[in-house]
Amino acid sequence: MPSRKSSRGSSRNSSRRSSRKSSRNNSMALNNFQSDIDKSMPKDTQKSIGSKMPHFIFTLALQGSILYYLYNLEDADCNCIRDWRHNFIKGMSLLIIFFSFIALIGFDLKNSAFKWLVIIKFILTIINVYAFFTYVGDLNKTQCSCAVNKQPILNSIMNFIRWLYVIIIGLALLVLIAFIVLGYSLFKSL
Repeated sequence: MPSRKSSRGSSRNSSRRSSRKSSRNNSMALNNFQSDIDKSMPKDTQKSIGSKMPHFIFTLALQGSILYYLYNLEDADCNCIRDWRHNFIKGMSLLIIFFSFIALIGFDLKNSAFKWLVIIKFILTIINVYAFFTYVGDLNKTQCSCAVNKQPILNSIMNFIRWLYVIIIGLALLVLIAFIVLGYSLFKSL
């Protein structure tokens, strides 16, 4: 009888050893799999999702508030201006949120294969700034009750954003003109 106990005991010990080995092998395989994934992901993606998160949250808050403002103007009893600018701004806000999400997960639009997409996005952004500036201005000129009275705080924020867009673009143009003038004068002096 003692031989049976010892054989049972040794079989238990060997099964414990084999389960430890298999768990070590599984964890090594998991670590190898994780390192293979890390190697296949661009280093930019690995380290920058956390650094891109504040930009994504800011974009989501800004474009989300613009969408909320526009959806409030689509109420059935609202007789405010609803032309192409309304739909264009709404579509661009959704597109900006989409591109921001794509950038968050690591898709690089600055890749040489997508240069045409960056140019199209730039042109659409300029049109969007024009549409936003004029549309919010027209809503305030006509004293649209859905914009001015029903959501006065959001309307004030949209009015501030429209002027902020103009100031940023104006400053960028001034800097660009300054660089062109400086570059021309340096080139001329050589």
